[in-house]
Amino acid sequence: MSNSTNPKKINPRFAEQREDEAVLINTRRHIWGFLRTAWLPMLLLPVMWLAATQVQARPLQLGLLGLSLLLPGVALVYFYLEWRNDSVIVTDQRIIRINRTILTMRRQIAQIGMESVHEINFEIPSGDIFARLLRYGTVIVKTAGAQGNLELDLMPGPERMQQLVLATRKGYDEQQAQRHGKMVRAEMQRWVAGEATDDELRAQETTDQPPRPVRGSNSYLSARIEMSNGDIVYRKHISVWLRHTTIPLAVCFASLAALVLTFTVVAPDMRVVTFSMAMVALLVGSLAYYWLDWDWRNDIYILSDDTITLVHKRPFFLQNLRDQILVERIDNVESSTSGFISALLQIGDVRMSLVGADEPKLFTRVHKPAQIQQEISRRQHNKARRRARYDAMQQRQILGEYLAVANGAAYPANPAAVAQRDLRSSLVINSDRNRPARLPRKLAPQPAASKADSSLANPGKPRPPRFRSN
Repeated sequence: MSNSTNPKKINPRFAEQREDEAVLINTRRHIWGFLRTAWLPMLLLPVMWLAATQVQARPLQLGLLGLSLLLPGVALVYFYLEWRNDSVIVTDQRIIRINRTILTMRRQIAQIGMESVHEINFEIPSGDIFARLLRYGTVIVKTAGAQGNLELDLMPGPERMQQLVLATRKGYDEQQAQRHGKMVRAEMQRWVAGEATDDELRAQETTDQPPRPVRGSNSYLSARIEMSNGDIVYRKHISVWLRHTTIPLAVCFASLAALVLTFTVVAPDMRVVTFSMAMVALLVGSLAYYWLDWDWRNDIYILSDDTITLVHKRPFFLQNLRDQILVERIDNVESSTSGFISALLQIGDVRMSLVGADEPKLFTRVHKPAQIQQEISRRQHNKARRRARYDAMQQRQILGEYLAVANGAAYPANPAAVAQRDLRSSLVINSDRNRPARLPRKLAPQPAASKADSSLANPGKPRPPRFRSN
């Protein structure tokens, strides 16, 4: 197990490290994961060497000796790279697993935020003698949803990893509480100083205009469109559009060529037939192209700061599906790419496991799925920070109202104007405020009640004698 303290990147093959993120573990599977597959090439090497020495012909013997070195050597290198490509990264904010398969060109990246970790267990296989001797096992990270669980097999020192993740999870809550306290104090200082908050500045900058695509990102075949309000719209890869529209486009071009030939080459008595057939083919090809192009263009994934929207539309108002999920309800985000063509064109899927959902949500056949996964993770992190900032602002408002009431004034609509005066006056101990109210020197004469009134008010009760001072 090797620790990493690189301040720039968690893993050059995965993602940029966040500014406030520290790497705790950057490890891979136990070395036994390589040795248990390397024993066969290591055994074949001496066997093939001995078999080659028994051959009498010198050229054939040299060829077999070279082959006995080449085949087991290539196998050993392949198994070693397969073992080295996989890695597990644990930071103070998330857990990342990276799996790669060289032969099938498959890459799978899964990550879970520390706030989503509810339970972590480890298992040592009872029937595996080497697991107890070499101290490796399977670490199981459980979340609120069963679909978001993460299994890390052949982990060295699973008990130590379990304790580390548990301590990190507990420290994450404490760290969030400390950050929340700092945010509350910072908000109070800004309130006292009369500075505008980020939310107030953002509210001043926002307008009622609908979001529009940013210039240069909305070409005819764009698979990623940036909007003016910060949202990102993803479509499926351009290869999906090309595969679906190739035949309709070919039919359209062939029918146009037939129309040209109808008036140039075909005999006049046959032009009616060829013209009709070409027009029918052009109409069918155009309708098919319109249908398939609409289907690709309107199957979109909208990633905003708070929500992720999956939209599936069909032309002619046949079917419209709109699925919207909250960013904070995502437990596990996983990206996968499989196959040589997919790896070459960077095509893959993004799988999102939700809290309380039986089935995950998918982005299928999208361009650069690892970058989409990073974008979702970044927005999750920003959403958590904005929620903490909002809670701090709520506490600031409560404290401001309390201080204003303690000062004997109403909470101002714009606290920046009188915040400093209210805070100073509320913190100063006023001795007169603790003194009881002063009684008047002379009481106003009360009107004398009549005997009838006094008798009705207190029937049967004698009137007390009236004392006079000399």
